[in-house]
Amino acid sequence: MSMPASQRRPLPIPLAFAAAACLAGLMIALLPQSQLVLVAAIVLVLVMLAVILAEPVVGLAIALIVGPFQPLERVTLQLPLDSGQIALAVTLLAYGFRWLASRSGSLSWSSAADPQSSPRRPLAVVYALLAFVAVCLLSFFPARDFRDWATECIKWLQIGIVALLIAGESDPAKRGIIVGAILVSAAGQAAFGLIQADVRGFGPAEFRIRGTDAYRAYGTFEQPNPFGGFMGLTWPVAAAVAAWSWWRVWPSLHALILSLRPESKGRDAIRPAPMLALALATTLVTVLCLAALNASGSRGALVGATAAMLVVVLSSFWRVWPWAGAALVLALALLAFDVVNIPPSLEAQLQWFDNAGVTFGVDVRNAHVTPITFSTIERLAHWQAAIRMAESSPWLGVGFGNYAAVYPAFRLLPWENALGHAHNYYLNLLAEVGVIGCLLYLVLWTTIIVVTWQAARRSGLRALPSALCVGILGAWAHLTAHHLFDKLYVANMHLYIGTYLGLVLAARPDGERERGEQR
Repeated sequence: MSMPASQRRPLPIPLAFAAAACLAGLMIALLPQSQLVLVAAIVLVLVMLAVILAEPVVGLAIALIVGPFQPLERVTLQLPLDSGQIALAVTLLAYGFRWLASRSGSLSWSSAADPQSSPRRPLAVVYALLAFVAVCLLSFFPARDFRDWATECIKWLQIGIVALLIAGESDPAKRGIIVGAILVSAAGQAAFGLIQADVRGFGPAEFRIRGTDAYRAYGTFEQPNPFGGFMGLTWPVAAAVAAWSWWRVWPSLHALILSLRPESKGRDAIRPAPMLALALATTLVTVLCLAALNASGSRGALVGATAAMLVVVLSSFWRVWPWAGAALVLALALLAFDVVNIPPSLEAQLQWFDNAGVTFGVDVRNAHVTPITFSTIERLAHWQAAIRMAESSPWLGVGFGNYAAVYPAFRLLPWENALGHAHNYYLNLLAEVGVIGCLLYLVLWTTIIVVTWQAARRSGLRALPSALCVGILGAWAHLTAHHLFDKLYVANMHLYIGTYLGLVLAARPDGERERGEQR
């Protein structure tokens, strides 16, 4: 005899969850071993989707971590979209849901802050970015390859969107998640690159360093030059966070040392352990990144790292400017009188400037190519091809991202491979978006550097937002110098550019907030 529905007792919720979990575990255990990995992957993806939808900042952090895997995924998986772009798409969808929820008034989100309490944004950056993107969009008309044009335009749209999303986050802890993701990605790539260079013992024959058993490090970028560029973009930020951490932890360490004396046994113990752990960890990341950058063998990365180091030091310690000027004059005098010599690797890179005039006058098709001069002449040939493109379409260029598409029509005869870009981003822009686009890019880049400089000068290494801007200023210096020899808007590195720009915009509080952070 069945009981009436009113007298039935529902199964307790915890017991129901336990029974469902046991049933699911039993079903998974009965699956063939070959399908367990697939099930685990599906569960992991579902969990990550749930976390991203609950907190979109986590999605941005995941996109930064997995973004540099794009070249490796393209070679091994050959999918139309890489994991970094998929993570970014899900993140943008989560932000869209958040915006719709906040607009409907059903939920109150922390990012929907009062405009009066939010940091002031420098509109000059926004206007300069919009102007540059507008010219890039207009270059659609002379473009031959729509897909390449759309890919490059989407990169810059993503830079702007990511920057605005990070700048709009009112909670500093969420920006801390982003910085943590940058450090984790940098440490992982650096460790992997060092294993490739010195530990693994094998690698591509073209990456082997002549006369040794070592190889050039390339991480998941599949090429040493962009890998060195990524290390150059991340080590200044790690170094700035490390410097800020040591600045904060030193008084506590000093007090802790004093408290260990016999006469201070009765005092309260001081525990600087968390900040000390952060200082040690970020210092380790900095060392790993610099070692991996050197292991990449990228001469452009070495030049960029030198520029970044000078900028970080000079922007951190204002009083060293007179000494730095005197040291520069002394170094130039010593070089002029042959008292000291430039390191061979740096001298080889600077030789490119000596030969740059070749691209504007003499045709390099008949240049004598040797194993030593091959890379230099190859890049000079691509510079010359870029200048030919600019001469054919000086105002709007041949189309954004279309260097490789039109290269066969402008190449020098012995150099058939397009290499994807001109190996000089400024000449690459001149060819693709013309004089107007190149000038607008220079205006945008100058504006970004000035805004970052102003934010870095406010507190230097004493406040974390300003310290981050000091590191980002070093990253801008690296990018500016390295772009003379390469193009670093590859392998989702543009997401880091947008992230850095967002951190800079978020680090421009009004006077009261800045004084409060310093206290």
